[in-house]
Amino acid sequence: MDWPYQELSGIDPSKPVMIAEWATGEFPYTPGEPGIHKPEWIKQALDLFRTKYPRVKAAVYWHERWQNVDQSYSNLRVDWVGNLILRAQPKAAEPAPR
Repeated sequence: MDWPYQELSGIDPSKPVMIAEWATGEFPYTPGEPGIHKPEWIKQALDLFRTKYPRVKAAVYWHERWQNVDQSYSNLRVDWVGNLILRAQPKAAEPAPR
């Protein structure tokens, strides 16, 4: 996200930045494979918006689930991650460190 953030920030240094339609799916965990689970990924993104990308003032999460051609489901819903948002919400509202 570094170069798009820099590019958007360069358009007008006084304007806030919004991240629209970002999401992650829930994929089966494979031991020994790199990667993180959906709750950790969302929490990491919210932390980065607050700390590394302080001009991000809005983030619209793509909350959807659909059935694929092979009858499997793609699930991007936030509620799938349990109470992560309830735990993350107060932290997301905190001002970025100076």
